[in-house]
Parts: sequence; structure tokens; C-alpha cells
Amino acid sequence: MSDSFRSIGYQAETALLELADLLQTGPVLRVYHRFWKPGTECLPGEEVWAISLVHQGREFRLPLTLALRLLLNYLATTRHVPQSATQIAAGIRRSPFCAKHGMNSGICSRRKIARSAIKEYIKRLRTALLVAFREAGLSLDPARVLVSRATAGNEVQYQLVSRIEVVHVSEAD
Repeated sequence: MSDSFRSIGYQAETALLELADLLQTGPVLRVYHRFWKPGTECLPGEEVWAISLVHQGREFRLPLTLALRLLLNYLATTRHVPQSATQIAAGIRRSPFCAKHGMNSGICSRRKIARSAIKEYIKRLRTALLVAFREAGLSLDPARVLVSRATAGNEVQYQLVSRIEVVHVSEAD
């Protein structure tokens, strides 16, 4: 086999391995926390500044409002356990990170997230993921990344299936 065909074969194999990895572990989401104090890690007072999809070394920013950034950050930190809308709303309400969100800037930028709004916010998060997937040229289904899981009753639980990178940005950056 000629070297050019071998090179094409390697590229195709690499692309298939990347796709299999994406389907199994989900895409990489990079969460930026601003107003970080050096020497600390994800403490109350920081702000969820932005969230991006990372694909092939490029970033594609998700178009998210404050409420959606807080929800996605919460789902990222608790992604190992599916949760109902009630559990998500309670978790965000009781989270010191969310309660003091942005306080290191001098202004608290809290946002209440009601249980009744979670279903709509999940739809909006999936729409934002779809925008980023299309921009990145990925044919991923957002419902496979932000999964709805049925329970034995009539409750739905939500779970984020993604790899998360948290980047802390200091005030000097």
C-alpha cells in the first residue's frame, strides 16, 4: 500500500476512534470560573463566566444566560448521579457556590432556579449544545449529552454525560 493511502487510513481510523470516544464519554465542556482567588479551587464567590465545547483543539462558546450557566455548572459538578428537577433546584438553592455566585467581584449575581423551570432550562441547554455541535461540525444529539432518564414512577431525572474541564481565571487575566 502506498504511503498516501496509509496516511488516509490512519486519518480515518483516528476519526473513528474520536467518534467512538465522543459517543462513550461525551464531549469536552470547558467551564470558566472568573473572580478566582489564586491558591483556591472552585470556591463560593467565583462566577461561572462562560462554558465552551472543546473539539479538535478549538473552542465553541455555548450561548448561555446566567441561569443556564449556573444549571450546567451544577450538572457538571454532580454528573455522576442523575437527579430530578426537585433535586436539582434544591441542590442549586443549597449550594454555597451558587448562593455567593460572583461575590468576589463585589456584586453577588445570584439567580433563583425553580423546580418548575428546570424542564424548560434543560430544553434551552440542549438547544445551546446543538448550536455548538453544529458550529464544531459534530453530529451529536444533545439529548445523548444531557440525558433524561425515566424512573419507576412519573419522575424524570437528568444527567450530564460529558468530560468537564474547569479553568480558573484570576482578575489579572
